[in-house]
Amino acid sequence: MAVAVIPSGQYSVGEAGAAKPVLVAGVAAKVDGRWLRSADYPRHDVRQNEMRGELGTATEWQVMFSGLTGEPQLVYRLTAFHDAPFAELQVAVENGTGRTIHVESIRVVDATGQDLLDLGGAAAEERVLSDSFSEDRPAMQIHDLADAEHRMHRAVGSQLIYNRESHEGLFIGALTSDRFLTILRMHMGAAKGAHPTIDSYQVDSTGTTEMEKENSLQGSPAEDQIELSLPVPAGGRMESERTLLSVSRDYHRQLETYGELIRKIHRARVSAPPLMGWWSWTAFYFGLNQGAALTNAE
Repeated sequence: MAVAVIPSGQYSVGEAGAAKPVLVAGVAAKVDGRWLRSADYPRHDVRQNEMRGELGTATEWQVMFSGLTGEPQLVYRLTAFHDAPFAELQVAVENGTGRTIHVESIRVVDATGQDLLDLGGAAAEERVLSDSFSEDRPAMQIHDLADAEHRMHRAVGSQLIYNRESHEGLFIGALTSDRFLTILRMHMGAAKGAHPTIDSYQVDSTGTTEMEKENSLQGSPAEDQIELSLPVPAGGRMESERTLLSVSRDYHRQLETYGELIRKIHRARVSAPPLMGWWSWTAFYFGLNQGAALTNAE
């Protein structure tokens, strides 16, 4: 896997030796109701060093975007592992404005443009597997690239795009969920003849409201559909969730490595005896109300 920081400050990921990268993207954050994109900043500084992580030795880049008057800095840390086709990405908002700001979303993948995902084969041969929000809603299934509901392939947590002609796959998945939900959106454009096109690709560390509007908040009044807004004091810093990126011709390895990393990072208790208990959600789902909860508690 080839990973690089390009002169604009954007990063690229692709297959080693390929003429073109699979994905070129910047980063962004929604602050005080406005999107700030890395391309908006007049300056960026790149630092590079060697380190060791969960998948062995790696090259790490830290890229800081600054110089936008009255706005916080954006910083991303990109770690490319030497012996495995994986990289890790995390974005931070650093508040040097002298006032409290409010962060609503941190975007670790901000990609637009023609030929957005180049997996080395015809786009019509691409299939998409999107993880879903809370117990298979919507139900997980493999879709053709052109088969996008409301012209968007949306995932929560992870997404795999695989080309059956080139056998190349792009996998992106959240490694943590300490503060945010990770939502991935592949927005589809108008098809060119029989060929589906992609307009943009976004991966956000954000709140749950977007997903809950289609679930438990679906019938709620507007005042209950509150968007996330987290304060960051002057001099403070807020980070996105850690995100895994991979380009490989072995999608089984991509998925299995992701599972292994989740187990390692979060110390999964896979060998412990099953916990016994009662959980209101799986007992009632959307039928839960105050009376049912109190009766069961008694």
